Amino acid sequence: MSVKIGTENVLINSNKKSTWKIFWNQRVLFLFLLPAVVLAIIFNYIPMVGLVMAFENYKVQHGFFGSEFVGFAHFAKFLKDPEFYRALKNTIGISILKIIFEFPAPIILAILLDEVKKMKFRRVFQTITYLPHFVSWIIVATMVYRMLDPYSGIVNIIIQAFGGQPVEFMREGKYFWGILIATGIWKEIGWNSIIYLAAISGINPELYSAAMVDGAGKFRRIIHITLPGIMPTVALIFVLNLGSLVHTNFDAVFNLMNPLIQTSAEVIDTYVFRTGIQLARYSYATAIGLTQSVISIILVFVGFKFANKINNYTII
Repeated sequence: MSVKIGTENVLINSNKKSTWKIFWNQRVLFLFLLPAVVLAIIFNYIPMVGLVMAFENYKVQHGFFGSEFVGFAHFAKFLKDPEFYRALKNTIGISILKIIFEFPAPIILAILLDEVKKMKFRRVFQTITYLPHFVSWIIVATMVYRMLDPYSGIVNIIIQAFGGQPVEFMREGKYFWGILIATGIWKEIGWNSIIYLAAISGINPELYSAAMVDGAGKFRRIIHITLPGIMPTVALIFVLNLGSLVHTNFDAVFNLMNPLIQTSAEVIDTYVFRTGIQLARYSYATAIGLTQSVISIILVFVGFKFANKINNYTII
């Protein structure tokens, strides 16, 4: 179709595809997507019906829609619960330490691995760092307890060899956060570095060649080429981690925790498990979990907005 503007005819493309045509042309791709959508609906969205328990005095015999409606009573109750605030303090404290220490660890490892030019050594080292990811947290916790045992653990044997006194690491709460963070870094650093290695491999190698011609050393190339090149990936992962500020790795905490250090180790996820499953306070635990999820969603959106303004581009 052409439209006359002044003395010239301007062609306007009127062949815009409808949504249905786009869908039909890509129907094979949508068919591949269908199983994932069905699984998400069954296992992620249908169970959300249970969130109604947060507003009820839920009784198993009465079901979701037959239990007494109590409004925000459970929300008001946990906001007055000192145990909840203790779990909240531990959760935020551990999450902040994870952002400070655990988040940059795989970035540093990926950059160091990228600088290794001997592929055989690089593959062996990558394999060694990836393996702990596939080890169950139950096994990892058992290893940690054995290594930190005050009488037979290797750590205390070394301390005593240097003239020190045995330290009861797993019986004093002040050590728990550090042990949890150190164990998490050891277990996940290799696996989490994969995405950063992929981002580094996507950087144009000509940039490095030009920098070398200009006399830039390895450190300057990392600072001015590698880090800016992977910054969109770093920003995305950081925002996703920010959404976990009120969450922690349940498996890690639950398996490393014991009654002697529960005051320092109890986090929101274990508190919800203890009150909801072990004490059968379903409505109370659901109210806490719902609040936790809402806060996570808000943090993710705030993080995306902040990252987009800082970097002047859209992450997603």
